[in-house]
Amino acid sequence: MKLSIITTTYNRPMQLASTALPSIQSQTDRNFEWIVINDGANPDTKDIINSIKAKADFPISYIEMEHPLPSSGFGLCYARNLGLDAAGGDIVSYLDDDNSIAPEFVASMRQYFEQHPNVRYSMARQQRRRDVIRNGSVVRQGKPFVSPSNCCSLQQLLWQQEIFDSNGFVHYRSNAPRWNPQFQVFADYEYLLQCACIWGEGGFGLNNSILVNYIQSSSGIIGSSNYEQWATELSLIVSNQANYFILQDNAVEPLEQLVNTYITKGKISLKPKAFALL
Repeated sequence: MKLSIITTTYNRPMQLASTALPSIQSQTDRNFEWIVINDGANPDTKDIINSIKAKADFPISYIEMEHPLPSSGFGLCYARNLGLDAAGGDIVSYLDDDNSIAPEFVASMRQYFEQHPNVRYSMARQQRRRDVIRNGSVVRQGKPFVSPSNCCSLQQLLWQQEIFDSNGFVHYRSNAPRWNPQFQVFADYEYLLQCACIWGEGGFGLNNSILVNYIQSSSGIIGSSNYEQWATELSLIVSNQANYFILQDNAVEPLEQLVNTYITKGKISLKPKAFALL
């Protein structure tokens, strides 16, 4: 069982080289391919990949794409769809340029899927931290925590009682859904909904190993967003619940409550609390 790891990067060659790349190179199991999508065709990113491609002992696919206009939707989703088109593995995973995976990530996830033949989509647990950045420097480092909790269920992820993130998320390539560029803040969550609709609750499994190091910053997608955006995107999902049969009435109600919470918080402060400087 081969794993395809998709990394999309947009004008952050040094971040790619210092964070994601070393963790890819350190994998103990080499039965994987790395697919890099250079969103915006940054020349430095191209040089970095070219410099390692010839001597790498695992396949590397390099793809360039023109960065879409903001009105066209979220570039990350377009890039990940290109990665899915190029993937040749039985299972597919995602790693952003500013995050890293443990050396045993490939080995652990391949073994997990082989030992759980009914599982079609799975996530590994993450060591997470939320940092506040000003002018390129960390002005407040968050306290590390592990997410999701041990033995987290799909229902907890769907109700957003636990954090779902696509870094370290693995699913079968066959019959996989497409990333929806309508969403930015909730792009990962909407993709999970699609996977749940295709493969059902019984197709989900949580790999309890902590295999991803995730540092969320105030300059990232979530950190630079605001509660108004959160409410708008989640409202779009709720209003289109017919597209997600996995969202039964008992799941929609907590999401509606979350929308109202975001609206209320937005009236007090636009900035998510974890990234607001007191």
